[in-house]
Amino acid sequence: MIPVRKIDITSLQRVQSESWVDQSTKIFVDKNIAYIPVRKGYPYELELPPRKKKQRGFQRVGDIILFHGPCPTKADLFFVINTFSPTGVLWIHGHRGITRKPVVSCLYGYSHEITHKEAGIVYRFDPTRVMFSQGNREEKQRVAKQVIPGERTIDMFAGIGYFALHLAKMGADVEAVEISPIAYRYLCMNAFINNLPNIHHICGNSLHNLSGIYDRIHMGHFDAISFLQAALQHVKKGSMLHLHMVTDKGKENEYETIRSMLDDCALEAKLSWHKVKKVHPRAWHTVCDIQIL
Repeated sequence: MIPVRKIDITSLQRVQSESWVDQSTKIFVDKNIAYIPVRKGYPYELELPPRKKKQRGFQRVGDIILFHGPCPTKADLFFVINTFSPTGVLWIHGHRGITRKPVVSCLYGYSHEITHKEAGIVYRFDPTRVMFSQGNREEKQRVAKQVIPGERTIDMFAGIGYFALHLAKMGADVEAVEISPIAYRYLCMNAFINNLPNIHHICGNSLHNLSGIYDRIHMGHFDAISFLQAALQHVKKGSMLHLHMVTDKGKENEYETIRSMLDDCALEAKLSWHKVKKVHPRAWHTVCDIQIL
């Protein structure tokens, strides 16, 4: 059962950032009444059973709503516009090219550069110009918790700092490489906003910017396995690589490919897989942790 408080839907935007609101649970809306999930230890009015998801999934970044996948319906738009009063609603069709530039349609209002806060990190970006995914939130925290202060780390596909900011905040000395000049500008901006001088930002191809030996190599791109052979030239005993990929049905082919590359480099390693989110019904965004032995 889920403890909730009832409020008029017109008050939703005012209360949803208050300390008693359980941000990890979806708000229920029925006609003009919003049922707000309540955090443990705070008073509540009634309990509701868990409900099946009715509304289409979406992301809130700053005061903009993002839809991914199929085009949202008129009902989807009506719900987010009347519930959250966004300045704009964007439909992200996909991402184009090596720079992962979003393919976007503006369905309501207008887009602009926004400030978004997540897990103590502040991001500044324009969602029409660079990729941003909230679905990686738990993965960012999982990897950041492994950091040993002072370790030498490279984030090979840094974007606007999705992972690099978290790693640097935990004390890693991070080389953040990004090939898109637009994303690179936001990477520099976000390192400054978050007061993280231990991020050394580099605009360019990560294959040309690997140097020396790293304690940790983060490879946050679905095609990262194509870069693994090069990355393995810059490891030592104890180095950890975080290799992102899409696995369809199973991970047997990826496992064999990684093992073959390790054998070619005469390296032994422990492999472990972690699910991040579903990409489509039969495929997952996964991360393979490769710890060199």
